[in-house]
Amino acid sequence: MQRLFLPPLAAGLAMLLQVDSGKAQTNPNPAVQAPAAAKEVKLSESQKQEIFKSRHSWALRDNAAQMAILKDNERCLKAAADIEALRRCRSEQRKELREVMQTTRSETRALAQRLGIPMAEERGRGQGRGGKRNAKPQP
Repeated sequence: MQRLFLPPLAAGLAMLLQVDSGKAQTNPNPAVQAPAAAKEVKLSESQKQEIFKSRHSWALRDNAAQMAILKDNERCLKAAADIEALRRCRSEQRKELREVMQTTRSETRALAQRLGIPMAEERGRGQGRGGKRNAKPQP
């Protein structure tokens, strides 16, 4: 009985593998890769230096801020007496880290604008690498 199902199962598996490999090799939307090449901006040496100095100082500042946030969170966690206190600690940590990220983001936009460098458009919430979550196809 098992021998009867093996050939159709193997054939079905082979078909699935071929379909999946075909999807991986072909790009149904060639416009997805085109913007990456179009976004390439030629920077002068002075622009590169200014970007480096800014990013370097931001990285050092953000690192120090994150370390301070982690130390504060550790104190909060050690003092927590119940699950609600733990949740408040985590919530406060996320809020503070988000503020650091927003500050750096706004400074990055300001630098790009000052240097005349086009910035990528901001994605909305839930539109990360995979696109909008649970998006319904347009008719």
